[in-house]
Amino acid sequence: MPGRHSRIGWTAALATLALATGSLTSASAYAVGGGAVPADGNYGFVTKVDFGGVQSCSGALIAPDWVVTAKGCLIDDGQPVTAGAPTRPTTVTVGRPDLATTAGHVVAVTRVEPHPDRNLALVELAAPITDVPVPRLGAAPVAGEILRVGGYGRTATEWIPNQLRTATFIVDAVATTTLDMVGTSTEATICRGDAGGPAFREVGGQIELVAINHTSWQRGCLGETETRTGATETRVDDLADWLAQVRVTQPYDLSSPVVGEFNRDGYQDLIGVDPATGKLWLYPGTAAPDTWGTRILVDTGTTDWNRMTNLVVGRFNRDAVDDLIAVESSTGLQFLYPGTATGIAWGTRIQIGTGWLTMSKLVSGRFNRDSYDDVMAVEISTGKLWLYPGTAAGGNLGTRVVSGNSGWNAMSKLASGQLNRGDTYDDLLALESATGKLWLYPGTAAGTTWGTPVLAGNSGWNAMSGIAVGRFNTDAHDDLLAVQADSGQSWLYPGITAGVTWGTPVPPGGRKPAPQPYGLSQLVVGEFNRDAYQDLIGVETLTGRHFLYPGTATGLTWGTRIQIGTGWQTMTKTVKGRFNRDNYDDLLAVELATGKLWLYPGTATGGKPGDRVASGNSGWNAMSKLASGRFNRDAFDDLLAVEQATGKLWLYPGTAAGTTWGTPVLAGNGGWTAMGELLVGRFNPDEYDDLLAVEQATGKLWLYPGTAAGTTWGTRVEIAGDTWATRSELLTGSFTRDNHGDLLLVDDATGKLLLLPGTASGATTWAPAIEVGPGN
Repeated sequence: MPGRHSRIGWTAALATLALATGSLTSASAYAVGGGAVPADGNYGFVTKVDFGGVQSCSGALIAPDWVVTAKGCLIDDGQPVTAGAPTRPTTVTVGRPDLATTAGHVVAVTRVEPHPDRNLALVELAAPITDVPVPRLGAAPVAGEILRVGGYGRTATEWIPNQLRTATFIVDAVATTTLDMVGTSTEATICRGDAGGPAFREVGGQIELVAINHTSWQRGCLGETETRTGATETRVDDLADWLAQVRVTQPYDLSSPVVGEFNRDGYQDLIGVDPATGKLWLYPGTAAPDTWGTRILVDTGTTDWNRMTNLVVGRFNRDAVDDLIAVESSTGLQFLYPGTATGIAWGTRIQIGTGWLTMSKLVSGRFNRDSYDDVMAVEISTGKLWLYPGTAAGGNLGTRVVSGNSGWNAMSKLASGQLNRGDTYDDLLALESATGKLWLYPGTAAGTTWGTPVLAGNSGWNAMSGIAVGRFNTDAHDDLLAVQADSGQSWLYPGITAGVTWGTPVPPGGRKPAPQPYGLSQLVVGEFNRDAYQDLIGVETLTGRHFLYPGTATGLTWGTRIQIGTGWQTMTKTVKGRFNRDNYDDLLAVELATGKLWLYPGTATGGKPGDRVASGNSGWNAMSKLASGRFNRDAFDDLLAVEQATGKLWLYPGTAAGTTWGTPVLAGNGGWTAMGELLVGRFNPDEYDDLLAVEQATGKLWLYPGTAAGTTWGTRVEIAGDTWATRSELLTGSFTRDNHGDLLLVDDATGKLLLLPGTASGATTWAPAIEVGPGN
């Protein structure tokens, strides 16, 4: 075993590993000097981190959407690394030990979380990685044990290698936050580009992460003359609490939120549906007030919880475990999902009722004084409030009893809890649709009637899409969680001693997430919010909500999304252009029910479009595809449309009026229905707008060059490369800030949003895809 070294003199003199391994103008790749190339598929969790094309390091995937690396890898122009979006476009390559292949993933980084006093940072990924096993944190290292180190850094013979390499090292000394190591052979060394790479042990087939590469003498690395050996690692084994704390996010954009004690730890948990995906998530309660732990996907075998409505929680089947009741919107069947001992999954669901499409606004509580959980519901046809009592047998509910006369249809949401502090009866909160007021209906000894309603919140509550009652902080009062409809922001309203009002609302603990685009259709790119970055607008397919995702300086990620509309499942064929002569990007869309073409004008303030204006009478449903551009050589944006019945391509000339079109001109004979996606841009060196079209049967991508005539195309040319049959929503723009034309698209197989960076070779040549949005 090598002799001991003086840590003070050694560590202070080590050369930093956070710099790039030479110029990154050529293909980037890095590796551990003197190490071995692992067998295919081994150590796929070791990552390459590319910071804006100026420096590259290594890292380790520690969760599906988080990578740990060296903080020094992310330093920009000598400035300290701060929490938030990276200051340069940053990507992580994972599951690709051979960088010359297309295995694994290249994923954009959306956020950086630096450790306050160690050379370590967590980076969050735009799309989770679910097909690469992640290591667990291991026990503290001890002097004399052997660890394996991996990285993509320089070797003894290659400045920019293409392979992941690993080598073994002996732990020489262990300090509070670092450890010293020396190679088990004279060839083993850690070079530039290996910073952030993992040091790990393998126990029973499980990889345990111990540390990450920090500094090294770099003896034997290409271009180095140092003869001393050894390296220092940043310890990770003792950071479980910090890693968990950093990853915690607030509950966000939940529909049908309900509260219960699901995971058997004594804290109240939160369950809600992500409307964009229809997935059901559990946010575990924690000892910290107003804070939930990392969310967990509740596996129920039901993929779309958007179709399950009226969620309520209670102990319905008499086993002392919280259960869930939900109504299937397509059938009106009522199901009970039994809670289980594990707490994060349900037992086999049981049908307990039929005909529930006639009822709405279900809420649970102990209303009728018999110690069983009951359900209240509003009858849609009469507006009556009915109580469905729990029973000693459990499971099915008992015979219903009227609990409130007509008028309850005026309430949009109900919640229950012990809110008025004067008794031990469950009360009812009701949100009045017309006024936005929140009313408290006190429970009574009778159990099926209510006391005089008391105002529990002034106007404005109809801005909330969901409410739930629970005990979220350390006092003995029931609190209220409310989800803001337009932003998805959750707010906690603390209960107070008075019992009929709330304390100052606060956001839950944890950071607010910035969801990247997913689950979207009708995508368009434009400069909508007046900040010079290209933004993305899309319709959330499952809900019809219309969102704007602001472009950012990093180029590969988007800022906090803004809801700009609802009900867009009634619209189709959205396109962008400057149609109404005011130099702002507008939207055109076809109304499904009427076939009318509507213009949604951009505004000087940006963001939400102005009031829509009719731009075409009925009949636009006959067109299967729309695209906009300047084709006929005037200064107005024109519209291309494919006629479904004939397959002809028509050009509708823009006019000075801006909201009407000139006489349509034939721009292509029959056969255009064979084309899927249409994309307009300047793809060849001339000044004319061209057309890209995907041939559905073959998956080929064709370029139709624009011409001086403006209403005809040059000879089409096949664009070599990928098969395009499973790619949709094609968009072009300059996202990576390098003045090359990039391509944005949705991969139909995974639902992920992909960015294909443009290259210096031309506007129809793209680099391999970067995942910039999560998928299915």
